Amino acid sequence: MTDKNRETEAAYRYWLHNVQEIGEKTFKMLVEELGGAKGVYDASEKRIERILKENIRESRIVESKLKAIRQSRKEWKVEEKYGQMTEKGISMVSIWDKNYPLRLKKITSPPVILYCMGKLPGEERTALAVIGARECSEYGVYTAKAFGEKIGAAGIDIISGMARGIDGISQRAALDAGGCSYAVLGCGVDICYPASNSELYGQIREKGGIISPFPPGTPPRKNLFPYRNRIVAGLSDGVLVIEARQKSGTWITVDMALEQGKDVYAVPGRITDRLSDGCNLLIRQGAGIALTPEDVIAELAMLRNRGGNRGAQSKTMPHQENKKRAEEEKETGILGFLDFNPKSSDEILELAGKAGMDMTLPQLLFELIQLCMEGKAGQVGGNYFVRKIEAGYPYF
Repeated sequence: MTDKNRETEAAYRYWLHNVQEIGEKTFKMLVEELGGAKGVYDASEKRIERILKENIRESRIVESKLKAIRQSRKEWKVEEKYGQMTEKGISMVSIWDKNYPLRLKKITSPPVILYCMGKLPGEERTALAVIGARECSEYGVYTAKAFGEKIGAAGIDIISGMARGIDGISQRAALDAGGCSYAVLGCGVDICYPASNSELYGQIREKGGIISPFPPGTPPRKNLFPYRNRIVAGLSDGVLVIEARQKSGTWITVDMALEQGKDVYAVPGRITDRLSDGCNLLIRQGAGIALTPEDVIAELAMLRNRGGNRGAQSKTMPHQENKKRAEEEKETGILGFLDFNPKSSDEILELAGKAGMDMTLPQLLFELIQLCMEGKAGQVGGNYFVRKIEAGYPYF
C-alpha cells in the first residue's frame, strides 16, 4: 500500500469510527470483510446488510446500523473531516498498523482505533500504571510524588488517567524528574479532563502522549471510564496502587490488569485509614508490597529481563543515596513528631515528653502554629495537626 493509499484508508477509518451505532466489533468485522474502511464506504447497502445479517441476529439492530451508515455517507465529508483532525495535531493508529502498541494488541479485544496527541509509548521502554484515590491524604500526596519522581527518573514510563489525586500527582512528578508519562482519557484527546489539570495536560502532550480510544470531541461520560481503565492496564507492564478505598474505581483497573496477566503492587497504609483499605486488602490477596520505589523498579527490571523483550535497563536508585538523603532530612524538634496522618496536640505532647522535650501544652501549640505559618504543618479539625508535603519526609 502506497503512502497515499494508506492516508486515504486512514481517512475512511476515521469516518467509519465516527458512525453512530457502529461499535468496535462491527467496525472490525466490516473492515475485514470488505477489504478496508474505504471498501465499506464504497460497498452497496445490500452487501453491507448481508454481512450484518450473517453476524447479527436482531433485524432491528441491523436496520439501525444500516441507517447510521446511510446517513453518515450523506453528511460526512471524509477528506475534509480527516484533515481537520490532523490539523489539530491529532494522529490516529489502527490495530492493523505497524505502530499500534504491541502490549495493547496482546489483550483480549483491543481497541481498533487509538487517537493520540504527542506520541505513543515505545515498546523498548518499561511502563507502569500508577493509580489511586482522587481525594487522597497528605500521605498519599507525598507517596505518589516520591514514587512518581523516582520511577520517572529510572526511565520507566508512567501510564495513568490524568485524574485528580494520585494519578495526576504521580504523572507530574515523573515529568518533573525528567521522565515520560502518558495519559489515557475517558473522552476525546482534544478535551482536557479534568479541566483543573490543564497544565499537566500540556506537559504530557509535550513530553509523552495523550491517548484515547474515543473520537475527538467525545465528551467525558461515566460509562466510558471503565474502558479507559482497561487501556491504562493494557499499555502497562504492571500496576501500582497508592491509596484506594475498598470500593472504588481503582479496582476496575486492578481487575482488568489481573485478567491481562499483569502484576499488581500496592503501597500499604494504616489499618485504621479507610483510604488504605483497598491497598491493604490487595496485599492480603497477594499483591506485591511496594515499600519503596526501588522495590517496584527492581521487580519491573526482573520481569523485563525474564521476558527478554524489553530494551534499555532502568536506572535503579542506589540505597546509599536513600541513606544519605535520610541523614540530610532528619528532622529535629516538633516537626519530627508529625506525619501525614492527623495527630492531636495531646499525642504530640506525649511524644515530645518521651523524647525528653520538656514543654507545656501552650508552648507546643505555639510551635505548631509556627510550623503551620511556615507551610510545614497543617491544622485539621481543631487541635489535630499533620505534616505538609512541602516539609518532605525521609522515607525513600
